[in-house]
Amino acid sequence: MSRLMEFDPADRKLRLREVPEPTPPAGGLTARITMGGVCGTDAHRLAGDLPSPPGPISLGHEAVGTVLELGDSTTTDSAGQPLAVGDRVLWYPPAACGRCRACTVQRGYAFCANTDWPIPVERAGSAGFQDVATLTSQVAVFLIPDEVPDAAAAAFGCALPTVLGGFDRIEPVEAGGSVVVLGSGPVGLAATLALGRTDLDRLIVVGTGAERLDTARRFGATDVLDLAETSVEGRRALVMEHTGGRGADLVVEAAGVAAAISDGLDLLGPGGTLLVLGLYSGAGVVPVDIVRLNNLHQRIVGSIGSHAGHVYRGLELVTRVQPTMGIDRLVTGRYPLDQLEEAIRASAAGEVVKAVVTP
Repeated sequence: MSRLMEFDPADRKLRLREVPEPTPPAGGLTARITMGGVCGTDAHRLAGDLPSPPGPISLGHEAVGTVLELGDSTTTDSAGQPLAVGDRVLWYPPAACGRCRACTVQRGYAFCANTDWPIPVERAGSAGFQDVATLTSQVAVFLIPDEVPDAAAAAFGCALPTVLGGFDRIEPVEAGGSVVVLGSGPVGLAATLALGRTDLDRLIVVGTGAERLDTARRFGATDVLDLAETSVEGRRALVMEHTGGRGADLVVEAAGVAAAISDGLDLLGPGGTLLVLGLYSGAGVVPVDIVRLNNLHQRIVGSIGSHAGHVYRGLELVTRVQPTMGIDRLVTGRYPLDQLEEAIRASAAGEVVKAVVTP
């Protein structure tokens, strides 16, 4: 038997349940999970901010594991690399169908009406909060290079693919430009890591938590502003000072709170873009000075989700920077499967940089 953490929408409770150990599907595989990353979405799920599924589901959309058994005709990962039993792999559990208009024409994979997610607990699936996952041929899976520890592969979960997906939807900031990242959680730090590899004049991170802000500096932030030690007016003054009075060319909202939109617009310069990455559940309504937006040629770009290519590119980036950046150090909270609720609580409270469950 195998263990699986189920979420029951009737009372929004988590319960550990035993299920038969799965067999691999044709074209797919089974993997023994070594780390299931905790995401802000998990906290929103428990809070009831997301649409309620019809019945109990499995949870965890960030997963790392080792190949337990390969299904018939499964010989490679989704990038064409040979796969064998015992190989370490990374996958993104929510799987779009790849055949509808949203997937093929719009390339808006998050809008796929046929996405196999969330998965009912009665069916073996790819969720990360269980002992053994079942990956169908529809799930993108990638071989983890030997030099990348499990914790480094799990550290950015869906955060880095989300950031890369968002950056694909905007024009890149030119050399010598300025960027403000609002939020120092996994999404904000992923954005900082990706932007820290570019030739920016200023990369300013606004967030909380000494360890998270220290990590932002290590990832390339030129300046960090602690929410607890600065005011809205003070932060705006500092950003204007650091950008020659112009404001930022790009503001990345990675905080997941509606107030960050108003703050971000106040920090945005002429021709600038506000990229919204952190708001994806509940309701968020903020006032927008549409005249200022129009007259300054500014843009607000919403972005949600990613596709398999972003997962692969994220793993490539982690592989390149792990030796110098120590991406595995982001995992500061490890919890057994039966302490998932505590892991989600600690993550939501900012008590850890990144929490993972280790079944």
